[in-house]
Amino acid sequence: MIRGSSSKIARTRVNASSRIATRGMADRPIIAANKNFVPIRTNLRGSALLNTPRLNKGAGFSREERQIFGLEGFLPYDVHSLEKQALRAYNQLLKQPSVILKHAFLASLRDQNQVLFYKIMQDHLKELLGVLYTPGAAEAVANYSNLFRRPVGCYISFPNQDGMRAQLEGHLLDVNRTADVAYDSNNPHDAIDLVVVTDAEAILGIGDQGVGGITISTSKAALYTLGAGINPNRILPVVLDCGTDNHALFSDSLYMGWKRTRIRGKNYDQFVDRFIQNCRELYPNAIIHFEDFGMANAYRLMEKYKNIPMFNDDIQGTGAVALAALIAAIKVSGARLSDQRIVIYGAGSAGMGIADQIKDGLMILEGLSEEEASRRFWCVDRNGLLVESMGNNLRHAQLPYARPDSEVEEWAKSEGDNDGVWLMDVVKNVKPTVLIGTSTHSRAFSEELIREMGKHVERPIIFPMSNPTALCEVDPADALQWTENRALVATGSPFPPVELGNGKQYTVAQTNNALIYPALGLGSILARSKTISNSMLMAGVNSLASLSPALTNPEASLLPDLADVRNVSVEVAAAVCRQAVSDGNAQDLNTIKVVQGKGSLTLEEYIRSRMWDAVYRPLELVD
Repeated sequence: MIRGSSSKIARTRVNASSRIATRGMADRPIIAANKNFVPIRTNLRGSALLNTPRLNKGAGFSREERQIFGLEGFLPYDVHSLEKQALRAYNQLLKQPSVILKHAFLASLRDQNQVLFYKIMQDHLKELLGVLYTPGAAEAVANYSNLFRRPVGCYISFPNQDGMRAQLEGHLLDVNRTADVAYDSNNPHDAIDLVVVTDAEAILGIGDQGVGGITISTSKAALYTLGAGINPNRILPVVLDCGTDNHALFSDSLYMGWKRTRIRGKNYDQFVDRFIQNCRELYPNAIIHFEDFGMANAYRLMEKYKNIPMFNDDIQGTGAVALAALIAAIKVSGARLSDQRIVIYGAGSAGMGIADQIKDGLMILEGLSEEEASRRFWCVDRNGLLVESMGNNLRHAQLPYARPDSEVEEWAKSEGDNDGVWLMDVVKNVKPTVLIGTSTHSRAFSEELIREMGKHVERPIIFPMSNPTALCEVDPADALQWTENRALVATGSPFPPVELGNGKQYTVAQTNNALIYPALGLGSILARSKTISNSMLMAGVNSLASLSPALTNPEASLLPDLADVRNVSVEVAAAVCRQAVSDGNAQDLNTIKVVQGKGSLTLEEYIRSRMWDAVYRPLELVD
């Protein structure tokens, strides 16, 4: 029971005026009290409370809280505001001499004080995103076992799979021990909104990293909170330890994962299926986000589980943000999507995901058949242009984009390239309007190639999307110079503005998935969507494209600034919710009512009211 009277509730002052909808059963009331004043109930006191990151406030505990929760003597005397704590921690972060040490500092802060971690990240998102995620996370993943301090997330290992359900239930119980009372604590299976899972076979361009992949899941989970305000305590990061084919890990005595080559075939499929089924039973309303699975499995699993609320960010997220940038670029150029000739250099999971998403756009937005849409693409990989005669050497995802051999037989080919059709051959013969790079082939878009493209297109659209910066196919400054500043450019990595002369600058858009996948997740969670349909994804894409600064300023970015991601996410999530209701996918009665205009708030107001904020909530001591 609750201990004592209301005077026993330690409440801190929070400057916030938004309201929150409670969560749980379908007929729950739409609006509850101000979300930042709703107390979190806990029976923890003293050092146990200070060692619980989601509840710890450090020097931010008020005098009253220190008395009620037995914290006197555990903390220095002075009480510091969250803002003062954030300034101190940020100054400490700046003293770290390398990206990997900055990443380790942020991870340590997250493991001590969750709110303070998100406060710093939110205040300095553009600056710190590359530390928390790519490229900073890559080094942290590769060195996971050497940097290990404490476990975060859920580790599901193949040899321990018989205990998988108990392991997942343990995380469910852990969440419910400090349940957020803004949600329905009487429904324990409603405690997880999102599962971010990786098998770590294809991590950030550095390949198979075994158990170290948990760092990708935790980083991606944090971006859901930073980008769209999804409660971090309702997100479960997971690594499926299927072994590793990275023999450097085998030889490392400190490696903490299962030291065996990767399981494949039937054993792998049964292991993943067991995981999905347990998640569906234990977390029936949760979205499942697949991250950094190898290409051979990524497409297959996406197709297999398409009828549950799941999402593959490497395929769908990358494709969605690229399509949003492309739609904005096409609007700037005054053309139509169906008029584009699209060359993609790099036919892996990212490249094929982009092709699939643009193809869906051609079908949904322009009314083309799948065959007609597929004919707009020329895809080039390490063996050259994908053509039908490659047969069994083509992966399933590549098959729709293989060109007829008869098409290229009469093409003029570059000298010495008679054994294949290469990128320059394709550019000379296709005269593309759109050139997309996902190859990780540094500076593959040469001056000769870009100038050749620019001869035939008034506003060439050039998207070198490979990460990190060192692997980008062309520097945006070069792409603009070689096209007399006519190119419309977006990149996968951040680049500084390009000087155009006459005092003008061109702002290079970064096709960061964080602009769309957090909002897609938020919209799907609020709608309690049965699946994440192509039309829901397309609604999010259109919404993001409509927010392009370039639509009103030709030198501006094709995509919104990442620093404004929360406001962007409100608009994108609203579009996703509306489409979920239109599709008949939405199951949450309150969201359906708001979409239909029957609530007291607009949909955008309602979404803001449901977003988690990095503020210190009051605590309530219970027995």
